[in-house]
Amino acid sequence: MPKYNWLLISVLLLIAACAGQTSQTVPTPEPEPTQLLSPSPTIDWFPSTPTPTRIATEVGGLPTQISEVPVSWPLMVSDDFSDPSHWQEFSSSVGTVAYDANALTLALPAGKTPLISMSDHILPGEFYLELSMDVLMCSDADQYGLILWRNSTSGTFRIWFNCQGEVMADRQIGASIGRLLNWQTGRKLQPGAPASNRIAVWADSGQLRVFVNGAEQYSLQTRSDLSGALGVIAQGAGSNAATFSISDLLIYAP
Repeated sequence: MPKYNWLLISVLLLIAACAGQTSQTVPTPEPEPTQLLSPSPTIDWFPSTPTPTRIATEVGGLPTQISEVPVSWPLMVSDDFSDPSHWQEFSSSVGTVAYDANALTLALPAGKTPLISMSDHILPGEFYLELSMDVLMCSDADQYGLILWRNSTSGTFRIWFNCQGEVMADRQIGASIGRLLNWQTGRKLQPGAPASNRIAVWADSGQLRVFVNGAEQYSLQTRSDLSGALGVIAQGAGSNAATFSISDLLIYAP
């Protein structure tokens, strides 16, 4: 056989051998990991700003809680309500005024007639007094208070509080009663029942200032030459009974 044929046969055999082999799959390169972008921070278009806290300012010269007397006057009266000779006691259809353990209690049935107890303590034109007035049972419109300078040359001044936490002042001259201050919300006055309030009244140089639990409520123009008895008063709204208690009276005067 010629060399050419052998060469041709060798080439054909080589091609057949290559065709019989299994083709190898070239692995696909793995994709590079995609870089995750961090989310953009949320924009606060209306950021909150700290609101300044307003500090409550007390009116007048008394501390928040009455812990010291704001005058240098001597103590004129210290009444712990253990001596029943200082205040009027009675019982009638209007109500009952009676001494309790170191207190004077005013109990009213349903009705609108004022219940009054006067003392033998005489208030001069200038004084400073403190006493505790406790509400034991009441409705919102029931009221209680102090009588100052009864039947003085300027009449009788009445300092009022009610069970919904309001204050008022009026003056009685004979049978006529004139409003000096309309009902207004009291500062730090404890409403409802039971409730306990420390009341202070300061008369000096023709000005009358009223405080409750250390906070000044109002001031009134008066006169410095007044004189009259001190009393307490309570009045119901008409529908329910009410009970009030008075204790720990101190009076200072020049």
